This record gives sequence, structure tokens and C-alpha cells, in this order.
Amino acid sequence: MDPHNIKVSVIMACHNSSAYLEEAVRSVLCQTLRDLELILIDDCSTDATGDIARHFQAQDNRVSVLTLPAQSGAAAARNAGIQAARGSWLGILDSDDVAEPTRFEKQLDLAGRDKNLVAIGSSLISIDAKGSKINEHRYPTDHDNLVKRLYSMGAFLPHSSMIYRRDVINVLEPFNPRYVRSEDYDLWLRLSVVGKFASIDKPLVKIRRHERGISHSESGRRHIILANAGIICHFLRCQGFPDPSVLLDDVSWQCFVDWTERRLNEEGVFDRRSAWEYARSGFFSTESRPIGVFRFATRILLSGHAGAALVEKYTGSSVPKRLAQEWMERSSVILSR
Repeated sequence: MDPHNIKVSVIMACHNSSAYLEEAVRSVLCQTLRDLELILIDDCSTDATGDIARHFQAQDNRVSVLTLPAQSGAAAARNAGIQAARGSWLGILDSDDVAEPTRFEKQLDLAGRDKNLVAIGSSLISIDAKGSKINEHRYPTDHDNLVKRLYSMGAFLPHSSMIYRRDVINVLEPFNPRYVRSEDYDLWLRLSVVGKFASIDKPLVKIRRHERGISHSESGRRHIILANAGIICHFLRCQGFPDPSVLLDDVSWQCFVDWTERRLNEEGVFDRRSAWEYARSGFFSTESRPIGVFRFATRILLSGHAGAALVEKYTGSSVPKRLAQEWMERSSVILSR
């Protein structure tokens, strides 16, 4: 592999990923685009992840393995990979997801046709723990409609489908570890004001939904809080207001996050999300599509949140923008005392 001709550096953070890691790695190494490198970052795994990673490193000179000295989380692991990357573009793939063979070839072809692009994603196919197809999800392909979804927390491009221009990431700074499980959202918001987004209207990744996913744990609530906090900080930056995620110390940042959680709870965001997830679980609890639809409809209607949950799911939320304005007014009052 010529280190001067690497087009894409694929960053794969790994922590106890042995169940799916081999399939994820093979999906990268079998790409039609050959001029790539795969950087595996082992975040102190206690299973066979490290052994699997080193096996591939020994078999293919495009693979390199980084082992973190202490468990640091996905953001820090990806940042370590980005620091070691040599490609013009940075590709992201989680260790339980799968890239279609033509993914990077198609994305780089699009990048070559528009030099203003800084991030390119794609549609996706969701799969279950065994790899069976659940559904197909498509997204807008143009910058304006993607940004509208991003700012309103509408359904957005899968993190594992994204490639980023490395020179832009190096200027912006990569993932902010304060946004645990929402660091991608924060990065997208910062990228949205320096260049264009695009998406390929074809599923180029398979995203695995399983019991370790965000929606199946308390981290789902944390994800909602920090994603909203990220958008609030974005709107604050756009108004020339100090960014809490950058300027506050750890204690003050936690106070900001706690305030965000309290206000989201008062706005009914968690109740609507819970109602939607409960209804959605009814849909997937049976192999019969008609029965699944009936269960979903029954649960969402009985929740009392049907209208608001559906509107928020498909048109996005206005809550973060309102909370940003509230934070500015609140802070101005405190400073005037």
C-alpha cells in the first residue's frame, strides 16, 4: 500500500466487539475502492476484540491497530484514529455494522463532482442481531434538506455511513468527548456551517439493531439529552453567544446538561420518545406485518402522545431552538445582577 495514495482512512472504534467485528472488517477490506486504510482502535476490550484486530493486521497491510492505554469512550477512540489517519477522507464504520462493497467508491465519485462537500452519507438497511433485514431507510440527498433535519432533530444520516474531508476535520477539531453517544451530532452541526452535506440515495451500509443499541438502555435518555444540548449550543454559537460545551468547566457543563434534561422533561420530550419506542417495539414483536402495524397503532394511540410524537418524528422538534433563546435570556439576567 502506497501511503501517499490513500484516499480513505476508515476509522473503526472497538470495545468488546468480537461478536460482529470480523464481518465489519471484511466489509471494508472487500471494498471496490482499494486505496484505503482501516484503523482499528481497541478501547480496552476484555473479549477477543484485540486478537481479531491483530489477526487482520497480520493478514493485510492496509490494517493498523491502535490500543488505548485506558478505556476512553468512542469519541476519544475515534479521535485517536483520526490523528493517525493518512487518507484525504475519513470514513466511519462502527464495529457491528457492515459497509456495502461499493460504498467508498460511490462516495468518492460524488466528492469528486462537488469540491464544496465536507460530509457525505447514504441511505441504510437496518438488520437484526443475526444480520436479517429489518427495514430500509432513505434520506434527503441535498444539503439544504439535510441541514433542516439536522437542526430540528429529524431523522438524519447514519453515523456509520459518513465520510468527512480530513483537512476540514483537522481545522475544526474532531469529536467532542463531552457529547457521549452524541458526539457525531455535535460534529455535524459544526460542519454544517463550513461546507456542504450530501447523501447517496442508495443503502451503502447495514446498521445493526440489537440489545446493546442505544434505545435498549438508559443511555438512550442520555443520547436525547446530549443531542439536544448539542443543538442548543449550535444555536448559541450562531447568535455569537458563548458555547457551553467549550468554555464551561466540567462542573458548569454538567449544570448546563442538567438544566437541559430538566427542561426537556418539562416539555414532554421523554414521554413522547418513550411512547414512540414502546409502540415501535410492538411492531417488531411479531413477524406478521399486519399484526405489527396494529400493535404499533394501538400503542401509540393509547399513549395519548400520538399526534405530537408523529409530528416530532417526521418534521422535527422546535424545542432546542426555544431552549437556546431561553438560555440566552436566563444568562443575561444572571450577568446583569
